Amino acid sequence: MAKKSYLEENKETAEAFTRAIYKAQKWVEAKQPEEIAKTIQSHFPDTELDVLSTAIKRYKQQNSYAADPLLNEEEWNKLQEIMKESDELPKFIPYKQLVDSSIAKKVTEHK
Repeated sequence: MAKKSYLEENKETAEAFTRAIYKAQKWVEAKQPEEIAKTIQSHFPDTELDVLSTAIKRYKQQNSYAADPLLNEEEWNKLQEIMKESDELPKFIPYKQLVDSSIAKKVTEHK
């Protein structure tokens, strides 16, 4: 997420960042939980490799990882529901009012 003004002033940076995120998302989708766990283990020094691997496997089975940087209206509404339930969202904001997927669409179309 970024402010509209930031995206307008830093379009190339936003596109590069989104491409990097998408590349990482495709990598996570293509790799086995064990390989992902080995790659990220240094960021979780107090967590055993098998625990990381099990958590990653579960997340993959639940489709908890986004496969691409696009945020559709259903996902937006689900996010707001979660925020509302935890009293972090005072009111719902319409998808079309706040979400601009143009950069994500551009990045995912140029695979």
